[in-house]
Amino acid sequence: MDFNKRALKYRLGKGFDITLVPKRPGVYIFMDEGARPIYVGKAKVLRNRLSSYLRKGTTHPPKTEVMLKRARYLDVIVTASEKEALILEAELIGELKPRYNIRLRDDKAYPFLRIGTGCPFPRLSLVRKRRRDGALYFGPYTSSTELRRILNLISSLFRPRTCTDSYMKNRSRPCLKYQVGKCSAPCAGRISEKQYQDTINRIRQFLNGKTAMVLKGLKKEMEEAALALNFERAAMLRDSIKAIEGVAEEQNVVSKRPLELDVIAIELRGACVQAAVLKVREGILRQKQAFGLKTGLEEDMGQIYFNFIRLFHANTEIPEEVVIPEVLSEKKASELSAILTGLKGKRVLVGKAKRGIRRRLFETARVNASQKLDYEISIMDRWSGLSLRLKRLFGLKTSPYRVEGVDISNTSGLESVGSLVCFKGGLPAKDCYRQYNIGISGPDDYAMIRHVVFRRIKRGLEAGDLPHLLIIDGGRGQLSAAIQSARELGALDSLDIISIAKDRKREGEKIYLPERPEPIFLDRGSEELRFCQRVRDEAHRFGVTRHRKRRTRKALTSVLSSIPGVGERRKALLLAHFGSVKAIASAPLEELKCVPGLPLKVAQAVYDFFR
Repeated sequence: MDFNKRALKYRLGKGFDITLVPKRPGVYIFMDEGARPIYVGKAKVLRNRLSSYLRKGTTHPPKTEVMLKRARYLDVIVTASEKEALILEAELIGELKPRYNIRLRDDKAYPFLRIGTGCPFPRLSLVRKRRRDGALYFGPYTSSTELRRILNLISSLFRPRTCTDSYMKNRSRPCLKYQVGKCSAPCAGRISEKQYQDTINRIRQFLNGKTAMVLKGLKKEMEEAALALNFERAAMLRDSIKAIEGVAEEQNVVSKRPLELDVIAIELRGACVQAAVLKVREGILRQKQAFGLKTGLEEDMGQIYFNFIRLFHANTEIPEEVVIPEVLSEKKASELSAILTGLKGKRVLVGKAKRGIRRRLFETARVNASQKLDYEISIMDRWSGLSLRLKRLFGLKTSPYRVEGVDISNTSGLESVGSLVCFKGGLPAKDCYRQYNIGISGPDDYAMIRHVVFRRIKRGLEAGDLPHLLIIDGGRGQLSAAIQSARELGALDSLDIISIAKDRKREGEKIYLPERPEPIFLDRGSEELRFCQRVRDEAHRFGVTRHRKRRTRKALTSVLSSIPGVGERRKALLLAHFGSVKAIASAPLEELKCVPGLPLKVAQAVYDFFR
């Protein structure tokens, strides 16, 4: 492994030698006794920064003292520069979710818009994890619905491709998206590589709020196309110009000057923190975002602002100015400005919301953050009461916060899938959803439940993230199977398990508890029953979706087995070459004959079969 990417693990204690830590920029990770990350930080000089933590006699804020007392191991990752260290720190905090770092709550669930690189015709896609793969990422967005709306708008305005590389590779004529004006059909050569790259550059400008630059470029290209008598392309560009101008007219103009600002407000009440970000580009309010935060070692609002801004802007486009209230000292503001300037490559001002347009925008952001915080607190209060009632009603060990549901989906024991959904504080935590392929033959529901619960609890014991309550879809038998797995792993004292059986013969939903031979029946309108039903139904929905995909895939691939001369080996050859049964079915005979290892007679049989 390259030295710049190598992690060096140290055991903290009397024998630890600080001189072994490199005097290089990088990221450091404090870990507890179980080697679980509890704090991630970045440093311009690793040895100097860590010395400030570990030097004897140094006093630290209370939260930092608690973190250092829990720390048993230390990892450092050397990077090429402080800028790279900052980006890596943000990625590790999102991935590892250390307890003592400020971070976006459930930040893995926040979607990004990804533009691939390294190929002539890059693809646009929605992803939920930002990787270091050289691609361009825009976000995070707080709503996948909003991001899909933006992606749909971009498809209508600029017509980039959104299909996978394998799908594009196996097409020779335009698909339906080209017909409805949402793709430029690079697969069929309907757009040149240069024109497509110009389109990608315009999409980048559009996402960064540079609408005027986009319109200027489109108008110039439209005039050139008209002069070249390419009236079809000129008409297409004209339609895009009108659509973009229509979008721009609908947006909220906040200044006649071409301001480029991110206005940030953070509200803190007890343990609840909410941040609101207003993105102003070319004097137009382009986007409002709200993020729930989990604070770490921060002791005051100034430090919360400082850490949120540097981590947030490590993953998103950086404006010319970031506007915040007067919570940072001049020294801290200059330090933050230097960090953002290094990331952007040009000067970034950290301004204060004192008066005028900046003050008005900050007040708008503050109201947004405050309203979202009120909503979050009301949800928390509601769950707090419901959680306590669940504990009393079911005799649980604790008032649950993390509740998970398990369900099995299969067809007569075939293509079996186990699904696991997770709720935190009464709300779905979709980044914690899991699906399990089950290799057990025959319709043995109990064995499948044992299998899934065993795998979940075993991983939870290793990672330290067991649920407080596990809800099984089924009756007494399914509950007993789940309890057996927990008992085998010695985890019965660490979590509670109940099951819920569907309403049969109109006698009501049944809740089975480990210590009661008979089920209990809850009032049909009770909030406790509705929550249990919600967890059960979500696990069922999640499992059925995956099961149907597996069943459909198997049904499609089994079609190939009906063709004379096509066995398992030739089926694999065809799928490897075309990518899907659909592509095989639509392939011309000439292309089928070109499949390596496929006899001409069999190629003709495949062609005839699908026609």
